[in-house]
Amino acid sequence: MVQSLFPTSNEKAPSFWNLRRTHAQLILCLVNVIPKTIVWWAGAGMIVGFFASVTISFQRRLGRWGGKVKTSTFEKNVWEEEIYEAMLAEDDSFSDSTVTGESSTTFKEKKSSLSATWKVMAYVLPTLLFVLLILVGCNQYHTFREDIPNDVISQTIEPQTPYLLTLVLMTAPRKRGATYIKETLSSYLANFPDEEVDSLYSRIQIVVYTHFTDFPGYDDAKAYFDTIPKARKHVKWVRDEGSEKNQRKHLVSAIRKIGTVDESVYLGVMEDDFPFCEDGWQEMLNTIYRAHTEVKDHCGVFVGTGGSGLIFKRSVALTASFILESDVQTAALGLTAPPPDISLQDCLMGEHEFCSSCAGTLVTSRTLLQRHLGYNSSTSGDGYDKNQFQCGWRQPFNGMPNVHTL
Repeated sequence: MVQSLFPTSNEKAPSFWNLRRTHAQLILCLVNVIPKTIVWWAGAGMIVGFFASVTISFQRRLGRWGGKVKTSTFEKNVWEEEIYEAMLAEDDSFSDSTVTGESSTTFKEKKSSLSATWKVMAYVLPTLLFVLLILVGCNQYHTFREDIPNDVISQTIEPQTPYLLTLVLMTAPRKRGATYIKETLSSYLANFPDEEVDSLYSRIQIVVYTHFTDFPGYDDAKAYFDTIPKARKHVKWVRDEGSEKNQRKHLVSAIRKIGTVDESVYLGVMEDDFPFCEDGWQEMLNTIYRAHTEVKDHCGVFVGTGGSGLIFKRSVALTASFILESDVQTAALGLTAPPPDISLQDCLMGEHEFCSSCAGTLVTSRTLLQRHLGYNSSTSGDGYDKNQFQCGWRQPFNGMPNVHTL
């Protein structure tokens, strides 16, 4: 279709406003694409088609790839006269017969190709830019969603359950004594109301959990947030005695300790080095609401990456704790067990027999709603690049056919 836009010698002078068969085809294609959420796919295809067509046309005008150099009689006479005069000025003995030689053909080919290329660019690019503008505008229309009001979320999602959402902020000593609790928890609390009573936020609580007896970072953070009124109102601090650095046991004890105390619709597993992005908190609430209304049998929502941003239905979180416990026993026998974050993700995906009912129900955000602070102080592995897993990154499961991206 793009190549058919190229001006040809048997048509009148090119004009963007001329309604050609190709323009009608283009309108029909847009009518087929615009109602759907595949506008970027369509735009990418159009751009690739444009450059492919330009390349093919350029090569064929040079006489390659089965093409022939076509010139009009007028162009041929003009080029021959220009070459003759130029060469005559250099060599008085130059004869007319030389004009028909190889140099003349090369010159004509280059000039014809360059002229045709610029002609194509001037004629086709405005059409492409106009269509891309339509596609981008349609993409914004498809992806824009208004924020769900707090009272609507609270009244829609199991209002009879005391807590809608309990976020478990997992914290443990890190390499080189790095601590991120203050920055991460501050990003949570920035979204909570200061004084007024809110129907939604009275059903959201944050629990900072550790099972390390000696952890100065935990003590310092608790002392700091105890001076902030809304932190005292919405944040609980839970500590179990211990010193073993075992992430699976840490998660098992946290999920069971907190998941069996308070009635909560959702139980979120969060890592202490993943603060929320700007507008990420509201996007999380929007995603949870839409998961409840559009995917009725879902087991949870995933808005982060790795072991953070995993928001389980409470019963599913307790089931996942048995998977982690089984992994602890597997590792104790010297066998290879999957990393704890993979086990949790597999449960939400329904890829473990304990969570088989969750298959095909996972809901994710389009992008990561949390950014990664502790890239160089990870408690497992050698760390990550500082630009990995940051705000705006595509959520890793976005695009999988058995995942609902809302």
